[in-house]
Amino acid sequence: MGKLGLKDVIAMGVGGMVSGGIYAVLGVAMQQAGNAVSFSFLIAGILTLLTGYSYVKLTLHFKEEGGTFSFIEHVVDNKHIAGVFGWLLVLGYVGVMALYAFAFGSYLVSLLGYTPDSIIRQLFSVAIITIFVVLNISGVKETALFEDIAVYLKIGLLISLGALGIYFSNEVSTTIDSFFNKGFLTPITAFAIIFVAYEGFQLLTYDYREIENVDKNLLYGMYIAIIIAMFIYITVSFMATLHVSPEQLIDKKEFALAVAVRSFLGTAGFIIVILSALQSTSSGINATLFGTSRLTHKIATEKELPKIFSFRDRKGIPVYSLVIIGGLSALFAFLGTLEEITTFGSIVFLIADAAANYANLRLYKQTHSSPWIPLVALGGCIIAIPIIIHHLYFNQFHVLVSIMAIFAIVLFLEFLYLKRNKIENITSAE
Repeated sequence: MGKLGLKDVIAMGVGGMVSGGIYAVLGVAMQQAGNAVSFSFLIAGILTLLTGYSYVKLTLHFKEEGGTFSFIEHVVDNKHIAGVFGWLLVLGYVGVMALYAFAFGSYLVSLLGYTPDSIIRQLFSVAIITIFVVLNISGVKETALFEDIAVYLKIGLLISLGALGIYFSNEVSTTIDSFFNKGFLTPITAFAIIFVAYEGFQLLTYDYREIENVDKNLLYGMYIAIIIAMFIYITVSFMATLHVSPEQLIDKKEFALAVAVRSFLGTAGFIIVILSALQSTSSGINATLFGTSRLTHKIATEKELPKIFSFRDRKGIPVYSLVIIGGLSALFAFLGTLEEITTFGSIVFLIADAAANYANLRLYKQTHSSPWIPLVALGGCIIAIPIIIHHLYFNQFHVLVSIMAIFAIVLFLEFLYLKRNKIENITSAE
């Protein structure tokens, strides 16, 4: 397969961000921010764009893939700190795949007439992850050409739906007049909660060696992809506020976009959005599963994940990584709620992006960066985390407890793994 050109990089970036984001988190964002949901996507997009600056600068400086794990590995003396971020990254991608699988199941059951809280949705979510684990183990994956075509068709579809929804609405002026109908602070909270919607641009750094003319194409590809994703999110979310209210999404937030489109395009529009969602979320699961299994292999070869993750079969496929990551994602999608999965993913990637911005701030002279960009981005990530925690504490305390329990378990497992490694090293030395 040839090197990735600029259009391929843009397609990968947009596909990584929009694969499930707009389909999965729109309802959650609308219920929190009301008519100002597009403002939430704007804030999250600006923070992502600033953070993308750090990812580009650091990747081109170190000239290697690995993302935040590699960045932290280079700027801290204790390599186990990088290992902790490696565990967090893997956990974050598990959450993302669970989010995509949740959305896949929700849109499919809505088409079949079931409710998203039914066991049918859970089984569909598990099934789609299982299918792609099997396909990845067998070595089957989508071609770059197919991925490009699918992504650009999706871009055209979403922008068209957003434009048509705005054109066919008589509520534009009313919505603008009552833009902050839920207050001025709720869109800020919503931006933090749905930050995970922009996850995916980091995947471009994992393909550093596969990009032709990488100094130029990674730079422009990253920024263009983020800007396109921002435009899609802002346009589509604003369109949705013209056709449905947060109150109408209480039982339908899992497939909010389809509900909004049905209001002006009828059943045909409803079905088109569902089919698009099924394709996008399944493609997102496949791409994230493929990339994450390779990331775990890299981290494991640095001895910061158990050795089992570094195993590859004769075809070079990380079988055990695929099975473990897929199994965890399926379990999360089966047991978790949409709010739990969304907020969990946002917290993880806010931490990861804060670390990337911190690394670039530390090395801004070596990376030839402006120190102000990573400083502002770092501040934005740090501020967003307590905003989510505050919101969950007062509104969804059980979700906060669940998320904290997951973090505690991961840190405990990391502690046990490091302790075991230390004992093994002492024993082998003797």
